[in-house]
Amino acid sequence: MTLISRAFGLAFAACLLAGCGNSNTWHQKLTVTVETPKGIKSASSVVSVTMHDTTGNEWMILPEARGARYELTGEAVVLEVAPGRYLFALLKGLPCATNVFFFDEPPVETAQRLADMRASRELSPKQYPLLVTFADNDNPASVARVDPTDLAASFGPGYALTSIKMAITDETVTKGRVEAVLGWLGEYYDKHLDGNRLATVNAENRFANSLASGAFDTEKN
Repeated sequence: MTLISRAFGLAFAACLLAGCGNSNTWHQKLTVTVETPKGIKSASSVVSVTMHDTTGNEWMILPEARGARYELTGEAVVLEVAPGRYLFALLKGLPCATNVFFFDEPPVETAQRLADMRASRELSPKQYPLLVTFADNDNPASVARVDPTDLAASFGPGYALTSIKMAITDETVTKGRVEAVLGWLGEYYDKHLDGNRLATVNAENRFANSLASGAFDTEKN
């Protein structure tokens, strides 16, 4: 590696770490509400999102890396729908608030407005994050996808998703709620829930192989 390429690599890395260009941070709260045989139940999580606008630093950023770059900190929503049975709304597939509140506008042009606003909106089904549950909370490989239109298939008669809402809030980022249920979570930062190090289409348990702890908690990534 030449001195010039080494210097560029260091500058590029520093730029990414510093979030070259303008950046805006906000907290977005996701609330999941479910109808159960025992009544309505809901749970929430708050995550921090920082959007970096790299368009003003073209000389330092490769073309494919220009534009809006997001950093997410926080954890999934965990809702106990029945004793010992949990519904998780994962960080995987979680929509960014810029797309929820300003769908038809460029993110870099709306981020500051978003950071300053306080509002809430119900998500459309197309905006839902990935929903999962575990047949056995102590067995990571028992993870299963939950159909948002048919919670009864996962939890039994009388269960239905009422809504998933997103709000821009001043509340602090939630921590530790997911790990309190999934005590093994920290052990899966470097492997998938089926125990394999790599994701592969040949995995016996393809769904568990597609998930790792980072989908549940960024601190375990």
